[in-house]
Parts: sequence; C-alpha cells; structure tokens
Amino acid sequence: MTNIDVEKLTSCNSDWEMNQYTLLSRVKEWESHFRKNRLHPYIKDSIELHYKLADILQENLESKWWLEREVGQRVDDERIIVYEKAQQVSEQLNQLLSFVEWALRINRPIMEEGLILKEFIEDNLTIKPLSSEPNFRGKGYFSLTDNKKMVFNIYLYDLKWGWTDDEPEHTLNIKLVRSIPLTIVDSSEEELMRDFIEYSQPLYKPVAYIFKNELDFPYEETIYPVAEEKLLTTIMT
Repeated sequence: MTNIDVEKLTSCNSDWEMNQYTLLSRVKEWESHFRKNRLHPYIKDSIELHYKLADILQENLESKWWLEREVGQRVDDERIIVYEKAQQVSEQLNQLLSFVEWALRINRPIMEEGLILKEFIEDNLTIKPLSSEPNFRGKGYFSLTDNKKMVFNIYLYDLKWGWTDDEPEHTLNIKLVRSIPLTIVDSSEEELMRDFIEYSQPLYKPVAYIFKNELDFPYEETIYPVAEEKLLTTIMT
C-alpha cells in the first residue's frame, strides 16, 4: 500500500469531490485495521496525514489573510483586473481550506483510536534487561514471543545512527536469529535466552532484553513494530 499523495489531494485544480471519496476510503480502511488490532503501518500513515494537513492549513490560512488584507486596502478602476484575479485565488483558497479542515476532522478520531490501541500495547508489553552489563558496542539481542504461533523469537539488533535534517537519528538493524517452538520446551523465557547466549552466539558478553508479551494480537502488524520502538527507546535512555 502506498501513502496518500497529500500534495496531489490538495492541489488547487483538484476534483474536490473525488478527493473526498479517495481520502474517506483510505481512512475507513485504517479504521477497519484498527478494529482488528492491526496497527502498522496504518497508524504511521494516519499521523503523517494529520501533520501534513495541519501544515497546509496553517500555510494557506496565512496566504488567505495576506491576500484579503492586500486586496481590501486598495481597490480602484485601474486595479480591477488584479482584483478579479485575486478573487479567483481567494475562491480556490477557500475550497482548499474547506477540504483540509474536513480531512482533519475525518482523520482525527481514527488517528486517536490508533494511538489508544498503541498505548494499550505499550503498557502491556514490558521489557527488561537479562543482565546489568553495559552495552558499548551497539549490538545485542532481544526476545519476543509470538503468542499466535507459540514461538519464542530471538533477534540480533545493531544500533546505527545517521543524520536527518541536521539532527542525529538512531535506528535499529534487526535480524531474526532463532525461533523456538514453545511446545517443545519447558523453560522460562529467561532460561531460553541464557542458553542461547551461552551456547549459540558469537558476541562476547552481549546485552540481551526480554519482552514479556501476553497479548494475542497480530504479531507482524502490531506486536513486533511496537516492541521495536520500545526497544530503541529503552536503549537510548
């Protein structure tokens, strides 16, 4: 699924009725996924839409205020052509502003529904380090159980950093290294991770985190991406 082309939707020469149909269809689709506890990438798309629309609204409100002030200050026979063009621009701005305000109203409750779902998952997805070893290398492991498949997953993470808009940005490169069916073991999550670190991995005294997950939500669309965000936050604090 591709993101909504907000620039195209808010073009002054748009078919506003068609744009409303397009946006409403996508927002209803997000709502359907949230009602099935599917969070990603839909919550990200909804949030991005909100902020892009809010920026467009603010920019064009300022343009409208400037235009009305300038035209209102000086209108005479010699400027009638300029005035008529300004009126056309003002009408286009009004149509754009009306659409953007409508789009914000349509998206906001769905976005809030997704954020409530995300907060619930974050509150019920706990993380703790397996040991108190400091991590100076930016690499380590974390475990996350897929309750639907009854599988204990172990991942290798590698913390990377770069620059975005002249600001440092940290990201995680993650690789699945082991999946252990819970039906064939009778060990705690901590014991499984300790056994893996002791016998099956090459890093020296690696840092490892254990996620406690009792939720029966979609794993790839919901549990895993929330855990990834929470892991990055934990590492950086």
